[in-house]
Amino acid sequence: MKDGAAALSSFVDCGGKTVVIVGGGMAGLSAGWWLKKNGIEDFLILELEPQVGGNSSYGENAVSKFPWGAHYVPLANSESKYVRQLFLELGIIEADHDKEKPRYNELYLCHDPQERLFKDGSFQEGLVPKRGLKPSEEAEMKRFFDTVHELRDAKGSDGKPAFAIPLDHSSEDPRFRDLDKISFAGWLKENNFASRPLNWYVNYCCRDDYGATAENVSAWAGLHYFAGRRGHAANAETNSVVTWPEGNGFLVSRLKELLADKIVTNAPVLRLTEDKEGGSLCYFTRDGAVSRYKTKFTIFCAPRFLAPYMVEKYKLEKKPTYAPWLVANITLKKAPAGRGVGLAWDNVSYYGDSLGYVVANHQNITTRRSSVVVTYYLPLSQLPPDAARRKLLNSPEKAWSAAIVDDLEAMHPGITEDIISIDLWPWGHGMISPGVDYIWQERRKLPLNQGAVHFAHSDMSGISNFEEAQYQGVQAAERVLTQLEKS
Repeated sequence: MKDGAAALSSFVDCGGKTVVIVGGGMAGLSAGWWLKKNGIEDFLILELEPQVGGNSSYGENAVSKFPWGAHYVPLANSESKYVRQLFLELGIIEADHDKEKPRYNELYLCHDPQERLFKDGSFQEGLVPKRGLKPSEEAEMKRFFDTVHELRDAKGSDGKPAFAIPLDHSSEDPRFRDLDKISFAGWLKENNFASRPLNWYVNYCCRDDYGATAENVSAWAGLHYFAGRRGHAANAETNSVVTWPEGNGFLVSRLKELLADKIVTNAPVLRLTEDKEGGSLCYFTRDGAVSRYKTKFTIFCAPRFLAPYMVEKYKLEKKPTYAPWLVANITLKKAPAGRGVGLAWDNVSYYGDSLGYVVANHQNITTRRSSVVVTYYLPLSQLPPDAARRKLLNSPEKAWSAAIVDDLEAMHPGITEDIISIDLWPWGHGMISPGVDYIWQERRKLPLNQGAVHFAHSDMSGISNFEEAQYQGVQAAERVLTQLEKS
């Protein structure tokens, strides 16, 4: 194929569309869901990959479906109205979606046991270290959770919650927002939270949600992990989550069903240019040829660092920081054994660099389960992101597989003999990482649009999760709907 402008000089004219959505991740699918929900049918979603899903992609083998990325959603906060509306439509919430405590479909609530931690030679219940703590460590752990529980209920002088989901609904009170100006590690030190077990747990949580350590995450973002989740359910504990064998791929598959006639896969977008009439021209490849749609509006749902390569005249002053990850799906002949608490959905080791694994087919209701698929997560947070990406790219597959097996052997001696297969998925730019002085400063205020091109992606929030991606997709669709009403 020709490069640059030459590639665009010869194209197949596909006609016009009211809206073209670039990118079929959660933001793009959510934008499409909202457009269709509001009566707009003349739109398409163009996706680079063979399947939509982005960070919520999933796979399947003879044993189970399994996630390649995001694998759960917490109970939705009351301000997470778009999440609750979608969950009601999909049957995840069965009733009272607009009440403080909706009733969730119990098939989708994570089954017990939910979490366990490998420490001191055996597994304990939950991920907060408990075994072998000194009295001073226990007291510090209690003081930390008392503090974050207070912040969970706190409101600013403007009456808004200190920490909300979506985060744009959070209080503007400087008392809270100024926490963005220091690192989470710095905040812990200032507040005399110094014990090794607590700092291990805090770093685990930061690496889990942000792909970075507490030193490289702002205190506001770090505390948001604990204080932002305020969802309740009529039939579940507050810390419950909804999950599926394919993780958030379940949401992808249901949205894909809803938008099936709107999705074009294997369609990488080359360029978005301005139209003389005020719209945009979208050039993409399909079946080896360059095609073009003339659109009134384009919703750009790819990560923002790609915009300068695709959107004509777009300049990105400072590229956001994206955390690299490695995900592996490991098929085993039988469930992993271990001392202490039995196999849970989420299984983590106090030692090593990984976040452990989730059991993909934990949610399957059966008494005859033998083979299992475990999804193993490794954020490369021990290196600067650029160096981690180079390592991810240049290290051979066998080296990664060997390191994963060594980690699993430490938790489950002899597990190597039960491994049927190991499949790897490297994420070079896995998620936006909310560093110090990012979320509430000018650096995060990426333009909402450039002419007829509107932007939507979780990197506009500074936190990479389903709720933020959905929110940004719906907000972009809302801006388009408003302009359509005026035209």
